[in-house]
Amino acid sequence: MLSVFALTLPIYLIIALGYGVARSGYVALADMRAIGRVVLRVAMPALIFLALARAPLHETLRRDFIAGYALGSLVVFGAGFALARGPLRRTMPLAALEALGMSCSNSAYLGMPVAAILVGDVALQAFAMAMLVENILVIPLAVTLAEATGGGGRLVALRRTLAGMAQNPLLIAVLAGAAASLTGLPLPAALLQVLGMLAPVAAPVALLVIGAAVSDLPPAGVGGLAVARVVLGKLVLHPLAVLAGLYLLGPPPGPLLTSGVLIASVPMLSIYALFGLRWGNETMAAAALIAATVISFFTVSGLLLLMG
Repeated sequence: MLSVFALTLPIYLIIALGYGVARSGYVALADMRAIGRVVLRVAMPALIFLALARAPLHETLRRDFIAGYALGSLVVFGAGFALARGPLRRTMPLAALEALGMSCSNSAYLGMPVAAILVGDVALQAFAMAMLVENILVIPLAVTLAEATGGGGRLVALRRTLAGMAQNPLLIAVLAGAAASLTGLPLPAALLQVLGMLAPVAAPVALLVIGAAVSDLPPAGVGGLAVARVVLGKLVLHPLAVLAGLYLLGPPPGPLLTSGVLIASVPMLSIYALFGLRWGNETMAAAALIAATVISFFTVSGLLLLMG
């Protein structure tokens, strides 16, 4: 048990450091956001490109992993949406918000750094595939359902989501890395050296940025049963469902399976509160994100213990 906490504690101490420096004003929140944009648009794309370009495409984009991760995520999304719409009689936007919180990880800023630190480079491969599922399947599904009653608004929102996907630097890096792997052409040594210098920055700085992002969330109470449902679904049901999906449709090699489950085990995407603001329940979304970030220290540690 102590060895597991020794693995996870440094990760959450970096998050706490990001929270502290932003909350105290030691580093301006605007500066932390700018650093986050640099990580998202420069360091992480370099990391993803290197991970995909230097290995055969059939090894980096595995159908069994993508299908298993998608199955687990959709099962949790569907269960959360059905519960909110059925017995709880939530509106479509609120039901989609709860389902999204349960089934979509903060894979870029938290899932990938946690898995990379604990498992190693294979986590980058898992991250690229999990990110495809989240950005091509789960988020567009939530947006479409949330705005299904808005007439033309649904189509406009979906079109905006698809346009955003086309400009997403992480997805572009996945496609570029896959293309480089598929062609098999050797990459210039200078380019590999530059990308190799940028890549190690991504994981630790991303953890600092997520801490700063949590510090900027609006104050919120416990939020009642909705928060408990979303946090339980995200931190417990989602990783278990992904584990079951990966076993059912694979299983992939052990380190890759562990990486996928770890990515599913972290809190929801960092812009979850913005979706809450857009769909009418920012307080619940902010409270769920804060609670999930704190509680995930214990659930991720417990997951590692159970997985050996």
